Amino acid sequence: MAGVDWEKAYHDLEDHIEAIMRETSELVNNASPKLKLNEVYITKTNTLDVIIDATGEKMEYAIDLIDRKGKMDTVKTGYQKSNTFSFEIPDGRYSITAYAKESLKDNSRVFEKTTVNFKRVLNDE
Repeated sequence: MAGVDWEKAYHDLEDHIEAIMRETSELVNNASPKLKLNEVYITKTNTLDVIIDATGEKMEYAIDLIDRKGKMDTVKTGYQKSNTFSFEIPDGRYSITAYAKESLKDNSRVFEKTTVNFKRVLNDE
């Protein structure tokens, strides 16, 4: 029985590992970003402004705005390309559901729910 050429086996393994690393690098670098809702930013001045920060491919955004006191009908914006929303609403307590989805993929939606007390900031002029 012949002995094992350990040096050749080592170099073959080294070449195989290098090929795997190259292939993995190509997959990672060319992969589309994973769908994720990073943050929902809310600012309150004379309007309630919402910005949805999400990661994904070809994103669309939507908001459901619910008046917790029931004085105003629920606002459902529908999906749009812009991640920025501005609402002229009366003072009150609202529930906000912010949605982000990848427009080219079915069932690829993430959302976050939050509650906000809105009181307009009136400018003295």
